[in-house]
Amino acid sequence: MAGVLAAVLIFTNLGGDYLWEDEGDTAVLAENILRFGVPKAWDGVSFNDSDRGARLNRDLVMVSHPWLQYYLAATSFAVFKESNWAARFPFALSGWLTVLVIYACVYDVTKNRSSAFCAATLLTASIQFLLYCRQCRYYSTNMLLSVLLVWVFFRLKTPRSGALFAIVSILLFHSDPFGIVLVGAVALTSFLSRSFASERRFLWWTAPIIAILTLPWIIFARFGYAENSQLVRSPAQFAGRLVQYLIECASVTPLIGLLVLGLIYWIFSALRPETADGQGTTSHNSTLSRNELGLFLVTIVALICYDAAIAVTESSDDLWRIGIRHATAMLPLVSMATAVLMIKISRSHGAIWVSLLLLFIFTKAAQLTPWVFWERKVASFDGKEVIEAHLPQYYLDRYLNLGQQLAFLRDLRELNPGTLAKTCQFLHQHAAPGDIVLTNYEWDPLYFHTRLPQALKIFPDYPIYQTARAKGLPEYVFDIDHVRWVIWRPIWEGYVGYFGDKISRQILDRGARVTREAQFEETIWENRPEIHLHRFAGNKYFFTAPENQRPAEIFEIHWPESH
Repeated sequence: MAGVLAAVLIFTNLGGDYLWEDEGDTAVLAENILRFGVPKAWDGVSFNDSDRGARLNRDLVMVSHPWLQYYLAATSFAVFKESNWAARFPFALSGWLTVLVIYACVYDVTKNRSSAFCAATLLTASIQFLLYCRQCRYYSTNMLLSVLLVWVFFRLKTPRSGALFAIVSILLFHSDPFGIVLVGAVALTSFLSRSFASERRFLWWTAPIIAILTLPWIIFARFGYAENSQLVRSPAQFAGRLVQYLIECASVTPLIGLLVLGLIYWIFSALRPETADGQGTTSHNSTLSRNELGLFLVTIVALICYDAAIAVTESSDDLWRIGIRHATAMLPLVSMATAVLMIKISRSHGAIWVSLLLLFIFTKAAQLTPWVFWERKVASFDGKEVIEAHLPQYYLDRYLNLGQQLAFLRDLRELNPGTLAKTCQFLHQHAAPGDIVLTNYEWDPLYFHTRLPQALKIFPDYPIYQTARAKGLPEYVFDIDHVRWVIWRPIWEGYVGYFGDKISRQILDRGARVTREAQFEETIWENRPEIHLHRFAGNKYFFTAPENQRPAEIFEIHWPESH
């Protein structure tokens, strides 16, 4: 049942909305894989890299982020041809499979169908989970591979299962490098609990294989990681980041509910004397089995390990924006552990666990949001990086999930065009093939949707500048010459070196005439997946809505005939 519902929620209108910046990165590089076999940034028409070229090697191949997501999208394009739907399909499929695998995993671990049903239903009901699944990005592959990894860990009894554990671990890293954190968390769990001593033996011989096929990539891509990381500089800063990550995780998973259920379980266990059945074993209905306890331990250890690893590399400000996208594994893990405790505390009484399940699905009681009693305030441990919780704009939304759930269902029936979509539609109507475009954000999806070459993509101070020059890329990649359309978004003024006044002055100084042709409301992101920044149809934001933003503008550039 949960699988059918998940399929409807994940696949319905999957290709309706335009790709946003991060999705465009995946899609464009996937297209280039079909042309060149590897994710090159230059395809002969447009240069596509939004990180100042720091992710690229001397052949202009993207080497920073592992390639699994790009090859999945490329495979989909090869089968279905390029489209929004094809770009997202392999990731939507991964999300749907996650629901099926989580059911199978929990049932295999607990031998209890009610626990498996609760886990799959909790995950399916998570709007954050669904938003991640409907993205052309690695989020859902992380979740699928994470559940498979945990499942294989509990069956780690033979060399064949050890080989499978190594394969899943390697794929998880090549979906997102932070995936290796979960591998470490699983290994650490085996050391913390003596009951997993047999699994530990197989982990030892898989470790070198995993290291050989993952660590070299980190060394190879270190410059790209450095471009996108902010290493921690003080204990106070580290502490603040730890808190911000916990806020992000507890805001989109039933982590608070899990901890409360765990506390209730252990209180009951301490107060209730063990009762044995006729064979001298404790009641299965009320006591966690070895695997069930292991599932809880894996979840808590993973939470701590992800928290520490991400706090080392991501600022509190960045965490507030990106949420748990590097730790999406926590969504299924918390769902599984919560489901097991629901059934144990209720002692499998349907009325009790069904009530708990409905409470967790339709209210925010199991999340951090309703327990943050203060108004929107910020704090800081080091005086620089800010720590802040996410508070809905409307009081009722602090306690109920119903508003977000209804908005998500409405999005399955309606198109939700933002600034990028309206810009692309304008260019489809007015631009001629080959017209050169200049913009200061969402370059990749703009190119994916319009196929128009883009100017001024590489500035002299970019790490890739000299290499790109040596490769003989056209002059418009480095300059404004022959630009026909300028799409300017004031909210992104100054981002990675784009300053409107400077560009405007260069155009006018070369004798061009500029006319403003269109103006659109600024939505900042087209289809961002994080629930706290996501824009639903009807320009609906439940948390942070853009305020007093200057509109995006489209200018046509008329060059003198002698130019």
